[in-house]
Amino acid sequence: MSLTRRIFFGSAASWFSRGTSIFLGLILLPILFRALPKEELGIWLLLGQSWATLGILDLGFGVTLTRQIAFAKGKSGSDPECDLNETSLQEIADLVMTGQRIYRYLSVISFVIAFGLGALYLNSLTLEHVPVQRVWIAWGILCLSFSINTLATPWACLLQGVGYVGWDAIIVSFVNTLTLIGQIAVALLGGGLVSLAVVAVAGAFTQRLAIYTFAFKKRPELLKMQGMWKHNQFKLMVPLASRAWLTASGAAMILYTDQFIIASFQGTAELPVYRASWILVHNLTVLAVTFAMASGVFISHLWQDKNYTQVHRILERNTRIGWLIMLTTTAVLVFGGEELFTLWLGPGNFVGYGVLMVFVLTETLETQSYVIASTSRATGDEAFAFSSLAAGVIKITSSVYLAHQFGLLGIALGTTIALLLTNHWYIPKRGLERLNYSKKSYLAKVVLPCIAVFCALSGLLSLMKLWTHVNSPMIHLCLVLVISGVCFIVALWFLVMEPMQRSSIISRIQTFHA
Repeated sequence: MSLTRRIFFGSAASWFSRGTSIFLGLILLPILFRALPKEELGIWLLLGQSWATLGILDLGFGVTLTRQIAFAKGKSGSDPECDLNETSLQEIADLVMTGQRIYRYLSVISFVIAFGLGALYLNSLTLEHVPVQRVWIAWGILCLSFSINTLATPWACLLQGVGYVGWDAIIVSFVNTLTLIGQIAVALLGGGLVSLAVVAVAGAFTQRLAIYTFAFKKRPELLKMQGMWKHNQFKLMVPLASRAWLTASGAAMILYTDQFIIASFQGTAELPVYRASWILVHNLTVLAVTFAMASGVFISHLWQDKNYTQVHRILERNTRIGWLIMLTTTAVLVFGGEELFTLWLGPGNFVGYGVLMVFVLTETLETQSYVIASTSRATGDEAFAFSSLAAGVIKITSSVYLAHQFGLLGIALGTTIALLLTNHWYIPKRGLERLNYSKKSYLAKVVLPCIAVFCALSGLLSLMKLWTHVNSPMIHLCLVLVISGVCFIVALWFLVMEPMQRSSIISRIQTFHA
């Protein structure tokens, strides 16, 4: 499988996994609403949300271990299909053994910290119908589930590091599907908190076994080799992991504090519309950076092999894709945002163009920052911890201050201001310098062509709005989506696809018609 196909496969697997979880979650939720008392359901949703945030207890070792394995693989060459030499094999085996020991300790530490903090918080709740002991048991089981998943991390890092990007996402998606089906069955049979948590633990055991089995099947030579604990490898990873963890912590402060600020200053009634608008735009960002997420280990291989030209080509393609997705959807939201939200959430549930455009501006620049940062970090450059933490602190303080002045718009502006002062200028500057990529080339080859596409699309949509007088929101939105979709495809054809790829598609079309 070629490098481009591996990246595309990893991106597709990521979205398949995400889509499957969302779909099954939408099925499970109404069943839980009918099967569990309101208080018990509220506790389960609280436990589930808290459990989902435990990933921060990884302390940054996952991304660091994956990158070190990728560097070791790169010593055998950047070709995804190349055989590993003895040096790479032994270094990877040692890294896996070192990672296993690290994650044994992390599994215990994460369980103790998560259960302790969770128990303190749960003890403060006032419960009328659910015994607090039952809640503690359910939370303890969920923490155990997370600890078991933690033990499987080195094998997932191994798969990604040697180039099997996306397969771990497919395995996790399959196991999550079985787990959610099991929880649906438990809920229908009258099970409660503890039963749902037990199913989660069973899923964790299954996931650990499935990832190990797949890793052994794909790379048996790596798992058969007797790796050794390498203290020098651990010492090398600690500062990198610490900076990765601080970067993730800053991102969490930016992404997950708005709801608390809104609840404090605006009341919970304002939260659903704001949150729904942000989730829509943020999911577009996740889509826009998917190729960058799937490219990381291959960039590490290429960087280790000193193939800088190919690194620059991947950077150009990923940033163009990110810019085009965000700017195309910006045009859709500018010319059809109110109709979209009216059809989606119902009348009266549009947050307003002011807040929506602030979201779009922030997330578009965040897409650029993420693509450049992930490419730079794949070379071993963990340089964004301070700027991310600074962004988180400025975001909270500025959003709290501006909430008094401008309400929801002020809260959204707080994020924009914080990122403009930190990540959104520092990451492109530092990242492009690290990658030895000219800022003038980046502006000429990436930014200006994508902005030209946005201007052309905006002109077409303006003419459509001027020449057509459609009263139906559905028809108006469909026209906007069709014009934007055609423009996006044309832009992908000329700005993203390479001549060989265009020729291949044309040949297939000609063969099909023949």
